[in-house]
Amino acid sequence: MLIVAFAGVASFAFAQKPSAGDKTAEVGLNLQTGTAPISYTVPELRFRYFTSDDMAYRLRVNLGSSSNTDAYDFGTYKWEAKTGSGFGIGLAGGVEKHMKGTSKLSPYMGAELGISFGTGATATTTNGSSSVIGGAGNGNKYEFKGGSSFGLGLGLVMGADYYVADGIYVGVEYGLGIFNMTSTGEGEETVNGGAAVKTATNKTFDLFGVGGGGVRLGYKF
Repeated sequence: MLIVAFAGVASFAFAQKPSAGDKTAEVGLNLQTGTAPISYTVPELRFRYFTSDDMAYRLRVNLGSSSNTDAYDFGTYKWEAKTGSGFGIGLAGGVEKHMKGTSKLSPYMGAELGISFGTGATATTTNGSSSVIGGAGNGNKYEFKGGSSFGLGLGLVMGADYYVADGIYVGVEYGLGIFNMTSTGEGEETVNGGAAVKTATNKTFDLFGVGGGGVRLGYKF
């Protein structure tokens, strides 16, 4: 037990920041209340490659897709609603400049350019009441398919990593969005298998916005 304890203390004492040629991989930690106070935000992964002790290239990868089904069966009355988020992928590449900090703390500043693509969301409601979006009444069927999306954004980042053991670190990061553009193409909706009705396209353009990246857990190799 003493050997294990001394080994843990030694690992903490000699935790080292990255140097030229090192790589890191990390996930985000989502701190929340409820039955799962700590969970991994798997859809985003981040990788870095250090070209020197104070410079690193970074790449963030986001993948996302979800679906949900709600169904009720009261004998003579049945209702079902299915929704899907579609599939989305986002990539953001950038560069970081690390300041001196301390032997374990590595503060940094940087910039990144992001691009994203996504397929349209879907929704199908059958045997719903007249209050359901689309006006699908009993015995009717309402279907919606959203248009594909494209996004482009440029931002500045500021954060810090703290190496709690050799090769393991926790970090925080905040960002300043310079601009962000998203575009969604036209979709379509149908009622009872009738002719498809096109939905409107949508474009947004935002300038300047502050956001936080949460707490991160990473490994240096």
